[in-house]
Amino acid sequence: MLLLIYKRNIRNGCGGEILTDQFKPAPFNYCDYRCDQCDEQANCRVFKDDQERLLDHYRKGEDPYDPHVFMNDLKEIFGRTEKMIRKIAEEQGIDLDDTDKEEMPEVDPDEYVIYRLAYQYFKEASVFIKELEKTGIPDGLKPEFDDLVWYHTLIAAKAGRLVSGFIDDLFEEEINRMEEEGTVAVIRKGIELSRRALENMLSELPDCLLSIARLMEMLKGIERQIEMDIRRKV
Repeated sequence: MLLLIYKRNIRNGCGGEILTDQFKPAPFNYCDYRCDQCDEQANCRVFKDDQERLLDHYRKGEDPYDPHVFMNDLKEIFGRTEKMIRKIAEEQGIDLDDTDKEEMPEVDPDEYVIYRLAYQYFKEASVFIKELEKTGIPDGLKPEFDDLVWYHTLIAAKAGRLVSGFIDDLFEEEINRMEEEGTVAVIRKGIELSRRALENMLSELPDCLLSIARLMEMLKGIERQIEMDIRRKV
């Protein structure tokens, strides 16, 4: 029940600190989790909070990545989140200690063409990545390899998130629309950067021509499905 209340209100931009005029509002599903390369750093409350956390530890002479320090940070974050959820629930007249478990709708992602395409790409890209790791990655292709590795998992994960929202009727239509558009946008970004990485690999890895061409064609198929019908079932 805590998770349900949290999900309902975060996606609607509730919770006090989450929305201000300075920062881009929730939902944060447009995020690809590469903060160091993101153009939205100045607009992202999550990035700002994390940078302030790191700076505070450095000022104290602490290593923010030390497991003990990190776990204490998580404990504090979860504590603040629970207080926020309970405050919101109280305002809405919900007794968290006296509620039945609410059934969440479930979706089988394999029912949707776009997820199947994304997952198949993930599997074949994983094989290609492992082959490159065995043979060695040229120094000049390190950025491209990093992009390929990062986004081959993210595209599939975001496709799964996209289709899971098709039967989600807990939220207002506008919130669902924002969520869907943000998720599609990050999938498109992943496709574009992955394609660019593969194109740059072609000249340096001529022996991998067939594998690279196959992956590029699969990316095109995902992109084509987005343009045609993201809700198409198998």
